[in-house]
Amino acid sequence: MLKKHGCQCNCRPPRSVEVYRPNYYPQYDMDYRNPYPHPQHDMDYRKPHPEPKHEMETIVKCGMGMSPGPICSNVMGPSVNGYQRQSPVIANVALDTSNLKDPTVKIDFSSLISFKTCAYGGGSYFLRLAFKLSKICDGGRPEPLGIWTFEKAEEVQREGSVPMPGNSSVQETDSFCFTWCQCEGCPGCCNYIVELVEQDCYNIEFATISNITITGIASGLKKVY
Repeated sequence: MLKKHGCQCNCRPPRSVEVYRPNYYPQYDMDYRNPYPHPQHDMDYRKPHPEPKHEMETIVKCGMGMSPGPICSNVMGPSVNGYQRQSPVIANVALDTSNLKDPTVKIDFSSLISFKTCAYGGGSYFLRLAFKLSKICDGGRPEPLGIWTFEKAEEVQREGSVPMPGNSSVQETDSFCFTWCQCEGCPGCCNYIVELVEQDCYNIEFATISNITITGIASGLKKVY
């Protein structure tokens, strides 16, 4: 029925539209005191617990270098003296990876090798030095990790079987370095050492190893106790 100043109709309020929601249980709505269902009711509501976060850690250690002094000194011809039987330690660094999980260890070695040839050798010379890297963990036996070699040679033309005459010596300085890297399956406290395991020279008056440096780096996940 219409009135003079407006319109009136007996309309009912619209009915609420129900939205279908799968796996929905009203008793577990946020309006209730128990917002999370029991695992036996609905496995879809079970949330996995977050895994503990592991923190990365990096350890850097600078080791010590020790020059062995003159090597292959005053040797004419292949070196067969006691130098080859000795293995002086010329560098070492210690790394403790006990608190790391599956660490990666990297060793960097660098040095300068200087030598001077004999003046009466006719200009031909040969120098070969072998360096071995080993590790000793928790007071155990040395474990070899690799051998790196420095070589320098010069061959002068000969007339028949007699070397060409010459009275000038050669003096040079070269850099020598190597890098070793490996994933350690058994972390622990290890000492990494570099030894001079072989010396071969021909017409070398003297040779020296100087400016020796060694650096150890270990990186891995920090253990959670």
